[in-house]
Amino acid sequence: MLAIIQKLPVAAHQIFFFLAQLLILKIHGIEYSGSLAYIGAVSAIFAIVISLRWDIEIMVSKLQTLPNYLTNASITVILMTFIISIINFIFGKPIHFHIIFSGSIIAFHEILVAILFVQKRIYHYSFARSIPAILLIYLSLIGYAPEIIWPASYLISVLFLFFSFISLFGEAISLMSLNSLMSINFSRNIHASITACFFTFFSAFFIIIINYFFDDRYVGLWSNSLRIFNSFFIFALGVCLPFLLASFRDQLNVSEKIKRFFYFWGLFLPFIFLFFLGVKNYGVFALSQFVDFDFELTGINLSHIFLIGIGISFVGSAQGLYQAINRSLTLLLMVIANMLLGALLVFKSIVSFTIFLQVFLFITLALTSMVFAHLMYCLIFNSKQLKL
Repeated sequence: MLAIIQKLPVAAHQIFFFLAQLLILKIHGIEYSGSLAYIGAVSAIFAIVISLRWDIEIMVSKLQTLPNYLTNASITVILMTFIISIINFIFGKPIHFHIIFSGSIIAFHEILVAILFVQKRIYHYSFARSIPAILLIYLSLIGYAPEIIWPASYLISVLFLFFSFISLFGEAISLMSLNSLMSINFSRNIHASITACFFTFFSAFFIIIINYFFDDRYVGLWSNSLRIFNSFFIFALGVCLPFLLASFRDQLNVSEKIKRFFYFWGLFLPFIFLFFLGVKNYGVFALSQFVDFDFELTGINLSHIFLIGIGISFVGSAQGLYQAINRSLTLLLMVIANMLLGALLVFKSIVSFTIFLQVFLFITLALTSMVFAHLMYCLIFNSKQLKL
């Protein structure tokens, strides 16, 4: 019990973000909240591309020292931000500047908080992760638009982290050179980054499609339903997942890592079942306490959103495992296959919001089943050495 209590500060930022989102929803309404969710989802994709998943590499691997990790990660973020900005300029600036800037800042933020975690500076980690949520509330209250408050909240947190890591940045800067740039092994991170990017786009695809076929009200309904009904699981993952990933840094064989991952999710199964019944029967009433909506909505709709959120969380948490066992490419192929299936079904089937939910529930469950089956195959037949 004491060990669990000691881990709780890790999830403080989840509470702050949850409260921030509810407060912003209550003050500014579902359209403002939906716009903020859209900016957050798209900038998250750019953060993954820009960082090349150095944050997860720091969590799951001991191949380099922390100054070396920070050097390589910083060079990567600067280089990828420059490349993406040039490509965006060449194609006529289709992506707004605040999206790319947000992605770059979030990339730095995730790398720095990962270092805090592996240093076991849990309270600093929790505080740094909570700063953006607190600033979202403050900046929205004084009237700034969503495209301002999202990057600004992370920028201030990064500045705080920079001053916390002055000595480490000094070591990292001393290691920077043309040789250090040429010596960076991008292959492992590129596979993980592309996989995470595709999966994040897979997750953001829901919001993008809702925004395309419907409007900001439905985007707000989608994002806030996930926040309200999946908040327990978001909180639990926020507490436990960093510790699970950090445990992969030990010299464990593949079989042991997969067993830990399955045991981790097995603990959630009874709660998933109970929450599913609760959302199905009482979800509309619960949501009406936070959101005013003038369109037809049923408990079945909300239970579908809940299950989609669980599936996304399962596959999302598996990314760290696949990177730890160096099989991100396998996960990438599964995500791409489901994205192609999703695109085919979506543009042929979308006639109503209810049909949309049914289609994406099917796609999410298909991806979840593929990941589960592959990991079971690895556990049973390839406990020592994975093969695709």
